[in-house]
Amino acid sequence: MSNMDNTLRPKVLTSFFGQKQIVSQLKAFIFSAKSRKTVLDHILFYGPPGLGKTTLAYIIANEMGGKIVTITASSLEKGSELISILGQLNPGDILFIDEIHRLKREFMEILYSAMEDFKIHATYKSEENVKALSFSLSPFTLIGATTNAGTLSIPLRDRFSIIFKFDYYKKNEIIEIIKENEKIFSLNLSDECYEEIALRSRDTPRYLNNLLKRLYDYKIYKKIEKFDKKELFNAFSFLKINKYGLNNEDLEIIKIMKEKFIRPTSLEAIAALLNDDVNNIKNINEPYLVNKEIIERTKQGRKLTKFGEIIYQEFYKK
Repeated sequence: MSNMDNTLRPKVLTSFFGQKQIVSQLKAFIFSAKSRKTVLDHILFYGPPGLGKTTLAYIIANEMGGKIVTITASSLEKGSELISILGQLNPGDILFIDEIHRLKREFMEILYSAMEDFKIHATYKSEENVKALSFSLSPFTLIGATTNAGTLSIPLRDRFSIIFKFDYYKKNEIIEIIKENEKIFSLNLSDECYEEIALRSRDTPRYLNNLLKRLYDYKIYKKIEKFDKKELFNAFSFLKINKYGLNNEDLEIIKIMKEKFIRPTSLEAIAALLNDDVNNIKNINEPYLVNKEIIERTKQGRKLTKFGEIIYQEFYKK
């Protein structure tokens, strides 16, 4: 994490914009846990990437006064690695597992007793024999984050007593973040700029902050004193950022669906023509395209909406 990213990331719940219901409930759960002098129950965050799951995990650790240990599920290679991480946690620490749906089954089984009883039950195989290991852990909170909660095993999912679904941000929430974070970059935006930037934010704080960074680069490069609407549009043109917040992959999906398929089609067929992994499209592109009503999920497959047809005409039939 860069220093700039760390500066952009809020440290307390009162500074976190959006996801109001989640934040409201977390305040109550944290207050209760601290009052009872106990650890927070295990939490599962799920939803599209970039909506604040990691940020909230760090805020929870800060609010609870514990250390946070962050790992990515796909980075674990051996069960002993996970056991070692769990064994080094101190009372009240947070273990944050990103992409938790990618955990191997053997790692999930280690977590079952760790989450439920704060104990490890495992086997150790040597050349001579197999030994059963059992030891206690310090009470901790596991926070799992995933873009695909449906692929978690039921026993693991059931051990999370707090489950939150993250939604895309509303325009007014995005504008609040712009007004807060533009100060860090000294962008000096005129009032008419806020909505234009929000339109291109993909309704996602992570994408928005990356956009603000690129505007900051442009400001330095062009030696701009103040961003008015004209200068902002010049910057968008230079950066190849369109008013819908669509990236090149989104536009390619729209083009393929229009030109290659008459009927609704599968993500697998689209991915094959894009020479991309179907999970990338499913987890990164599709949620936003569906949210903006550009494509529609049907029983027969994915299809372009009327709005999707309009966007195709705008970009490919000029």
